[in-house]
Amino acid sequence: MAGETIAGPRPVYEALVSGDRAIERIHLARGSLSAVLRRVLEQARTREIPVRRDARAVLDRLSPSAAHQGVVAITASKGYLSLEALLARAERSGDPALFVVLDEVQDPRNLGAVIRTAETAGASGVVVAARRSAPLSATVAKTSAGALEHLPVARVGNVVNALKTLRNRGLWIVGLDPAAPEAWTGFDYTVPVALVLGGEHRGIRPLIGAQCDARVRLPVRGRVASLNVSVAAGVALYEVVRQRSGARSPSEFRAFRRD
Repeated sequence: MAGETIAGPRPVYEALVSGDRAIERIHLARGSLSAVLRRVLEQARTREIPVRRDARAVLDRLSPSAAHQGVVAITASKGYLSLEALLARAERSGDPALFVVLDEVQDPRNLGAVIRTAETAGASGVVVAARRSAPLSATVAKTSAGALEHLPVARVGNVVNALKTLRNRGLWIVGLDPAAPEAWTGFDYTVPVALVLGGEHRGIRPLIGAQCDARVRLPVRGRVASLNVSVAAGVALYEVVRQRSGARSPSEFRAFRRD
């Protein structure tokens, strides 16, 4: 069940070790940790599951009916895949890969909307960061209108490293950046592509932008500086759909070169 809690050192530790439950985050009480709680922390870090250190009152509210003994785990609406598993699924399909990489998108409604559009556009999957990203909560599931059940999501500890892995597996990394010199229609999306979109407040971070093979922009004619991330994702994804449907020849595109 989305948002279900698991309370207590032993139940949480066993859930982490077994890997049968999709765990969104761990809440640990502030203060010194017992030996078993240190093992919980170690397992959470191994699985790249975010850990929050909170006052005991916070854990009391999260698990009012169970003795948490200093630790509560929150389950996700759906399990995450590893990046490697996501790539393997895409490679088995035989079609050019299309991933959406989200850099710190924190609003669950935005995440759900992006997942919905990505699924309808035939994307191979979505990649999110383990930290400073919205979890796969009930809100995400509802906003995705069922798409979360069909589109795999990978959670990675380091987005920069994930982009390097995607590039090494033959994908072109294309970032949506309002300051980019090239229009979003100027890239050839018939090749395997990972579209990178930034968070709601600051867009793509410089470290992430440096990993992009190309950066493209969506035109803004009004006074608002940028589009909502889910809207921008929709515009970009359906340019991919348009091109891959044969609407335009790759020879018409300006050539992008990797250094």
